[in-house]
Amino acid sequence: MTDSPIEPLDLLDSDYADILANSRHPSFELQLVKSGIDPAKARTTTNFIALMRQKPDTPEGWAALTEAWEAGCGFDPELEHLQLLVQLLWHNQTKER
Repeated sequence: MTDSPIEPLDLLDSDYADILANSRHPSFELQLVKSGIDPAKARTTTNFIALMRQKPDTPEGWAALTEAWEAGCGFDPELEHLQLLVQLLWHNQTKER
């Protein structure tokens, strides 16, 4: 069996280690960086998408999602945005529980 070649990412070892240790989804974040996305923007995007996968159950979870929304989109979500998220993304999750 042969090993895959190492792909140059133009990252410092410490930045690569930070992604592996602290990212909510390291492989996705690395894919973003490989595609040319700035590492800071890749982290913000990865965090936002990871939080969007499941409906928050606590006020702290909603606060984290709101903060990630602001960082990713550049503005605070309005109530209408959050209601649409619940309806479009998490409607079936709520029914299955």
